[in-house]
Amino acid sequence: MSQDCQKPPLEPARIDWQDATPVSVQFADVYFSRDDGEAETRYVFLEQNNLPQRWADWQSPGSFTIAETGFGTGLNFFCAWELWQQQRQPGQHLHFVSVEKFPLQREDLDKACALRPQFAPLHQTLLAQYPPLIPGLHRLHFPAEQLTLTLIFDDAIEGFRRLDGCVDAWFLDGFAPARNPQMWQPALFAQMARLSHDCTTFATFTAAGDVKRGLRDVGFTVEKHPGYGRKRDMLKGQFTAAAKTASAWKASDAPWFRVDYQPRPPGTVAIVGAGLAGCCAAYALAQRGWQVHLLERNAAIANQASGNATGITYAKLSLHDTAQNRYYIGAYLYACRFIRQVFESAQVAPGQDWQLNGVLQLAYDADEQQAQEKLRTSGLWPGDIVDWLDADATTARLGFSTTNGAVLMKNGGWLNPATLCHALLRHPRIQLSTNTALQQLKRADERWYINDLPDGYDAVILANTFDALQLPQADHLPLRRIRGQVSHIPATPASSILQHALNYDGYINPVRNGFHCVGATFQPRNRNPELQMDDHRENLDKLREALPALAEMLDIGAVEQLDGRVGFRCQTPDYLPIVGPLPDVARFQQQYAGFHLNPAKQTYPPCPLLPGLYITTGFGAKGITGAPLAAEILASYISGEPQPVDRDVVFALHPARFLQRALKRQGRPD
Repeated sequence: MSQDCQKPPLEPARIDWQDATPVSVQFADVYFSRDDGEAETRYVFLEQNNLPQRWADWQSPGSFTIAETGFGTGLNFFCAWELWQQQRQPGQHLHFVSVEKFPLQREDLDKACALRPQFAPLHQTLLAQYPPLIPGLHRLHFPAEQLTLTLIFDDAIEGFRRLDGCVDAWFLDGFAPARNPQMWQPALFAQMARLSHDCTTFATFTAAGDVKRGLRDVGFTVEKHPGYGRKRDMLKGQFTAAAKTASAWKASDAPWFRVDYQPRPPGTVAIVGAGLAGCCAAYALAQRGWQVHLLERNAAIANQASGNATGITYAKLSLHDTAQNRYYIGAYLYACRFIRQVFESAQVAPGQDWQLNGVLQLAYDADEQQAQEKLRTSGLWPGDIVDWLDADATTARLGFSTTNGAVLMKNGGWLNPATLCHALLRHPRIQLSTNTALQQLKRADERWYINDLPDGYDAVILANTFDALQLPQADHLPLRRIRGQVSHIPATPASSILQHALNYDGYINPVRNGFHCVGATFQPRNRNPELQMDDHRENLDKLREALPALAEMLDIGAVEQLDGRVGFRCQTPDYLPIVGPLPDVARFQQQYAGFHLNPAKQTYPPCPLLPGLYITTGFGAKGITGAPLAAEILASYISGEPQPVDRDVVFALHPARFLQRALKRQGRPD
């Protein structure tokens, strides 16, 4: 599992532009052939992986995954897209996964892409989504192209070690073995084998003996083939299923979180709960061709935990490289892209119901000031994700006086959650049934049946927060109910100047429908669903302390006259959501019963699951930020596609983690 340590900042590629050819300063090598880079890519990677024929023969719905070492200027990605556009069929989806240790900065990528105007449509869409240079996985969607790109900013060996999924074709690119020997190692080939199946192919421009032997050692057939241009030979081949290792794992490999990723064609899925988590999951699967039936027990969607008038997409930065921190920063970056894409596709203009113009985290006390200064000097957070503002710059941003500086989290912002849910449910493959409570869930004939509905489903997702605990399949989960109250403060002409969502020891959002949302209290033991005047006072006291100038602008009046809303957050003991397949509790406890006795000297089979049953819940106060990426994780599980987060994050979110911890505690002395 990941360590609680600081990871060094990502080093971007340093480019020496020699006429129209980019040359890597780090490796003293060209990014593509000076003669005809596109022709080389088509010959080496597309033709020798037999992609034209494979895609022509592929008629059924589903997904195909290409994995690449070395994204570089994106040339292989663009060429694969070009072929994909010529041959894709409705219901088919291409995943392109690429690692890059030294990613190009946006300006260099723009310059490289501009050399090939035929790729302009994808070029512009890529640049619009291109992530900040932060280590880890970044998933980008191109819905009109039936295409997904997962960029892994990391060393190739480590990047693929952390990837979960299944690959159909490998582009072994990157700089030549003589220039980049650290990449072409047995450890890389071992990860290729782990991610491959018996029809997985590879192709590479090199014919180096170490590469040939390394691939054969892990189970690939390898053959030489005439190279492109001045290169005499290249290699290509196919993986053999017989090379797969036995499905038994050491305790250090976390067998209780392991699943077998196999590409799965779209089917039918029922999702219980039409809040943000359920609506995001419905959209993610509908985009993949699944027929989705969304069931909501209330008369309207998004009226429980997702029912606040406005909320914020936001993440707190950290110096520590933990699975939890990687999840939340990844979820934040993904949510910013996803929300904008959904609203723009649905033609919901910014202003009334959403605005992603940045979130200001105020340095409201000495501890926060010190924390922000450490973050600023760490070099971990590049300028395309944050701005560090002193008090004068913060005042200029706000339009009113403050003595505190702030961090501006770019691309974050505020939105009305219900508006996002309605935009997601416009998808034609989603059917919504309101006033439909889940009373019974049973499995028969390899399908799931809900209540007395006659049709079964290939999969079911529980997105119904605490109601999931009423089912025997999920009643073991430690979900906690946290009461929160927001206050609706009437806006004034003066307060309407506020344009940014503001975080301090609370939060306040810009005016919408005549009032500001200010909140929120945090009360684990309070079950009162009614508004409480003391909670209004707490929200207002925090606002006055952090932003006295803004508080004076507001028309607060008598606390007893304030409106607001009470909601109950669904939270877990470790403050991470629960996302993934539900375990068969009885089999799990039996299968790993002896784990605590001698864990280091035993091997174990993968986690016993309830086939086709999944859950997404426990987001606490971070549903807007966390739910979109959680939906993508679920859809990747269900469809057998590469995950959008690293394996340690997948494991940290797994529903079986609480069962595993309970077994582990059995071996500890009282």
